[in-house]
Amino acid sequence: MQRLLVIGVMVMFWGLIIVGIVRQMPASPFANTAVPTLVTTSESALLRRPNLTMTPAIPPTFTPPSAAAPEPQNGMAQTVPLPTTTALASLNGIPLASIIVMSPAVVANAQAIFVQGQTYGRNSHAYAKVGDSTIQNPHFMTRFDEPGGYNLGPYAYLQPTIDYFAGSHSREGTAVRRGLHAWTVLDPLWADKTVCQPHETPIACEIRLHNPAILLIRLGSNDAGVPDSFDQNVRQVVTLAVANGVIPVIGTKADRFEGSNINNDILRQIAADYQVPLWDFDVAAQMIPGRGLDVDNIHLSAFFAHDYSLPVALERGHGVHNLTALMMLHALLTMVMAPQGE
Repeated sequence: MQRLLVIGVMVMFWGLIIVGIVRQMPASPFANTAVPTLVTTSESALLRRPNLTMTPAIPPTFTPPSAAAPEPQNGMAQTVPLPTTTALASLNGIPLASIIVMSPAVVANAQAIFVQGQTYGRNSHAYAKVGDSTIQNPHFMTRFDEPGGYNLGPYAYLQPTIDYFAGSHSREGTAVRRGLHAWTVLDPLWADKTVCQPHETPIACEIRLHNPAILLIRLGSNDAGVPDSFDQNVRQVVTLAVANGVIPVIGTKADRFEGSNINNDILRQIAADYQVPLWDFDVAAQMIPGRGLDVDNIHLSAFFAHDYSLPVALERGHGVHNLTALMMLHALLTMVMAPQGE
């Protein structure tokens, strides 16, 4: 009898300890929905992908554009021409509207994202980069921050855009890294621990640190053989950007590392589904010798001179890559941001 009494006391003692531990644990791993700086799990009302059921952690307060996207013609979305007073009509014989793809619905959607971002305090003079070694310094955009480091030649109309976004061109940021995939940009293990917060992803860290209004997304060269995962993860990147008032710009790539062009097809579909700007560098690359690729068929051929008065500028991968990226920033500045009072 005494032994049973001792056993009973011990059971009660350990039971109280277990109850105390359980009461200190959250009801579920998602119980704490506070987002101090960035929205990380919300699905914005601006996003156009159908059949999404995610619940915003912070409900968006803006209204998506009511105008429906124009009907596609021959499988291609209609596009808004770039301002005729400042932009050249084509590049290497390709209409710019096929490279800088922004339909009326995309422009309206980007304007709404930008306006919401301004309420969050996003820096309209800043853009950030997300991608792998194909956009690492010093080849991608860097020299546009160096006085005398470039000559725009016939593209001098882009100088105000360079000036407007000064400081972002040479910034590599925390979301650019050799070997980066669409999933690792969402993985805190790949974040720079010297500047990023615990459990912060590379992309969330970059948005917090640089506070951009625009996000240039150049992913896909390292995502071979996983199209479903690539599709899902890029959509998460777009979702995070829009939910935080940052305009996502989806860029295609010149390489065929995955053995086909499926990743570019996925990127184009995501841009169409979410009604966000498409920087279709893959289209521009078709007119560059060797698609503008270096000997490894992944990285781009260099053009360190950045002298666009030279014909060779349009025959080098990085020459066209940088120029078309600058054209996309120009289009966003003149067609999206300027109409909102910038």
